[in-house]
Amino acid sequence: MDLALSHAAARAVTREHARTFYFSSHVLGSAVQRDAYAVYACCRSIDDAVDRAAARGEKVRPEVAGQILERAYGTGGDRPGEEWMPAFRETAARKKIRRVWFEDLATGVAGDAGPVDLQTWQELDLYCYRVAGTVGLMMMRVFGLEDEAAEPRALDLGRGMQLTNILRDVAEDAAAGRIYLPADERRQFGVEREALLQGRPSGRWQEFMKFQVARAREQYRRSEPGIGQLAAGGPRLATWLMRELYAGILDPIEGSGYDVFSRRHALTLGQKIKRGLGVVLRRAGGLV
Repeated sequence: MDLALSHAAARAVTREHARTFYFSSHVLGSAVQRDAYAVYACCRSIDDAVDRAAARGEKVRPEVAGQILERAYGTGGDRPGEEWMPAFRETAARKKIRRVWFEDLATGVAGDAGPVDLQTWQELDLYCYRVAGTVGLMMMRVFGLEDEAAEPRALDLGRGMQLTNILRDVAEDAAAGRIYLPADERRQFGVEREALLQGRPSGRWQEFMKFQVARAREQYRRSEPGIGQLAAGGPRLATWLMRELYAGILDPIEGSGYDVFSRRHALTLGQKIKRGLGVVLRRAGGLV
């Protein structure tokens, strides 16, 4: 396939499935944009492969992504729906995107296919690495930062974003039999597993959620020195935008009294634009 057409296919996948990321990507130069979309398309393909296997009633294992990665890191044999593959293959080779990161991502995504009841912060932290931290490491390379000393900060940002997703989606996940909030911490605050599965708060719910929101915000704070290591201009600004837009979801969660059962909190397009302009105004001095 013509590489330009392949990049266009990757862009279409990103526009359809990753609205916040796509919104933030508009500050990137066209070349970095193309690389970012190619990497996202591969991540999305792994996610979709797991969903299809689960829908067929199969026991989902990380190996479900194996054939995708064989093609992605091989030389051809792409299938219909994988028009993005040549673009990814070229990007991964040039930007040194490691296959092991996709394998770890597949392990995390496969774990979502069945019931989930994480017991400790260590289990949740590992999950955050697999489904979000890996993507942070990939995007570091896309944005031109190869210094391994910066990787912990990329993992902090991924961790903060995934914790935000988890806090926003408590009710939706519980309805599907997935509880990511650690059981040992739930017990400390008297939050009952059955209450979560039934879509209602219990125990000292507001205190529990205040603790979790503070943890997520701490991850965002810790990530900031790493953002400053990115190239000035698009890469740095795009990452600040992602950090601001995701962290911003915590504000309406907090403002609602931590009611994540009757509504799904999100930023409106107007709020995203307002926050985005705020990032530009606050960070303009560091972009040149």
